[in-house]
Amino acid sequence: MWRRVESLGRDHYMLNYRILLTVGCSLLCSIAIAPVVAAPAPSAYHGQTYHIRPAELPLPHATRSVINVPKIIPQPKGVELKAPPGFRVSVFAAGLIHPRWLTVAPNGDVFCVESRVETNAVAQPHRVVLLRDSNGDGKAELRHTFTTDLNLPFGIAIHQNYLYVANTGSVVRWPYHDGQLQAEGAPEVVIKGLPERGYNQHWTRNILFAPSGKSLFVTIGSLNNIGIEEPRRAAISAYPLGPDGLPNGNPTLYATGLRNPVGLAFNPRTGALWATNNERDYLGDDLVPDFLTAIHPGGFYGWPYYYLGRYHNPGMPERPDLRRQVIVPDVLFQAHSSSLGLCFYTAHQFPASYWGDAFVALHGSQNRHRRTGYKIVRVRFDKSGKPVGGYEDFITGWMLGPDRKEVWGRPAGLALDRFGALLIADDAGQKIWRVTYQDRG
Repeated sequence: MWRRVESLGRDHYMLNYRILLTVGCSLLCSIAIAPVVAAPAPSAYHGQTYHIRPAELPLPHATRSVINVPKIIPQPKGVELKAPPGFRVSVFAAGLIHPRWLTVAPNGDVFCVESRVETNAVAQPHRVVLLRDSNGDGKAELRHTFTTDLNLPFGIAIHQNYLYVANTGSVVRWPYHDGQLQAEGAPEVVIKGLPERGYNQHWTRNILFAPSGKSLFVTIGSLNNIGIEEPRRAAISAYPLGPDGLPNGNPTLYATGLRNPVGLAFNPRTGALWATNNERDYLGDDLVPDFLTAIHPGGFYGWPYYYLGRYHNPGMPERPDLRRQVIVPDVLFQAHSSSLGLCFYTAHQFPASYWGDAFVALHGSQNRHRRTGYKIVRVRFDKSGKPVGGYEDFITGWMLGPDRKEVWGRPAGLALDRFGALLIADDAGQKIWRVTYQDRG
């Protein structure tokens, strides 16, 4: 039995087929394939800052909606990733197959989830790979397949001597101890019956344990770009756990109105849960911004009726009762950036000014005339744990230019290794990158 932290009304979940049909037809009529634009020479645009405010955004359909899928190419000769002065970007592991998500074991072993929806009838990996840097040189010398007994895996976590993995429709686990190279036996099902797959890449299910170990948070994205759906979708659920790490009560809808929540992390200064979220498509180049936000228990973030607080979503019925509840997210990213990985910096390898700041992986746009994203950004927080406003480029270079179709990487998952370096899963470049600070004198 599902229960809500704060009820939004039963009719919030009734599927209105007439509305969906109207929205679907209008979207199909408004989509145009983006033309290939003659590209300028690649430029170094590192260091740019952004502060997007809801009141400054355009009206819906101010620009024509497009499908502008990037062309993935090998890393061009002479092109490198750009980082702030004093930082160095190196390859931790190469030759992976769609590395999406990461977690680091207490002994420093790196677990990488390789996963992707089948394309063109080509089977894709559904596995977890263990990577080990045995000599501490910042490169993985050992690589071993931990398990392949998975179905579209994504989220991964270690808790109480178990390795947990979130499939698209379930959460499973295996017993685990430091140094173990391979899963033993069949997986134990922890949570079953999650809504599977979703709109485009909304098949991902991320997981995060509460610091107390008494709850497991699970993200589930929407089935559609816009529409009224079952309550567990477009939400973050919280499962109460017993001492054995298994659910021992009914889950709650911890937060709703989040079209596709992906990255999860706890703010180290406040202890609050934060998440990245991907907003809707086909309202133009600059709508609707993706975002990073604190997650308030019982909070409603607007989708599918509203976005960014009071702004009504075209094609959806007005809900004044819900409009008053909509929480405005904390940090807005350029629309269609596709914000995925989230990591608060809690180590000491970077300068002290970075401690408590957040890094977010922007996977990159596919619904914008001028490309955006394809980078890691830094969100600064003050000493009280609040964002100071906006965000700034941190690692750039995968995108050759906003008017070019070619990109040579797409960052996804983030994690800190045992030395405090930032690891970046690049699912298009088939690598894991490692960011360190060198100029420490």
